[in-house]
Amino acid sequence: METSAAQADEFKVVSFNLRRDFGPQRKNRWETRKQLAARLIEESNASIIGVQEFLPEMRKDLKGLLSGYSIFGRGRLSGKKPSNDEHADIIIKNAEVEVTRCRTFWLSRKPDIPSRALFAVYPRICTVAQLRFKKSGRRVRVFNTHFDHVSPMARSLGAKLILEQIHRFNQTDPLPTIVMGDFNAKPNSKAVRIMRENLPGYRDVRLQDVYDFLDSMIGNTYHGFKGKITPKLKPIDYIFVSDDFEVVNASVDTTCYDGAYPSDHYPVSATLRLKS
Repeated sequence: METSAAQADEFKVVSFNLRRDFGPQRKNRWETRKQLAARLIEESNASIIGVQEFLPEMRKDLKGLLSGYSIFGRGRLSGKKPSNDEHADIIIKNAEVEVTRCRTFWLSRKPDIPSRALFAVYPRICTVAQLRFKKSGRRVRVFNTHFDHVSPMARSLGAKLILEQIHRFNQTDPLPTIVMGDFNAKPNSKAVRIMRENLPGYRDVRLQDVYDFLDSMIGNTYHGFKGKITPKLKPIDYIFVSDDFEVVNASVDTTCYDGAYPSDHYPVSATLRLKS
């Protein structure tokens, strides 16, 4: 009985930057990769997938390619310039989990309205969803985000805002929490340290970095479609989980299909088990 209960509380999550097309994209266009991305998501067997650099056309493609999944989130431009309205959506496997609440907030001084942080190149967002596992009935809260690629100040602000949101949720409905995304920052950066070390000092927020549970040394998660992983380089994609979880294992997925990669980022995955 204990084994079956533990299995019911075990699931996999993936953070995956899908790489939108920029300008005249002759090679590695989304059109040539979309089936690979859908295949990798299905083969990951993850219950929850956080995706970044996700444009509406890409969203439409994955909706058609993925059977038995649902996608939640809204664009950072809130519908303006719809073809260029980048999302940081949460994808779920319908047979295992359902979304009971979902909203998007902006990583700025005005998180409730479409806005951009000082020095950030683009508006940046975080999608937060409350999920319920169908077998166990247990609930979790998931944050998926994509930090600014230029400004360290904007990245640090984003990290602080997410911790503040977790703290606020914990005041009324505390839940096991997962934070994932492309942080555009290395492990020793201020933004990542804010998450890992809870630098604002919220007593009810304690996050574990799943990289602490890797079997081997961390290398790069961005590879520019070259497919190399170098231990001297550092990751920029992360998954953090509250101490309500046991991290069963974690990995960086370097899968390619006949020499072709689904993205220029490797997905990061973690198998988690909810504690009793």
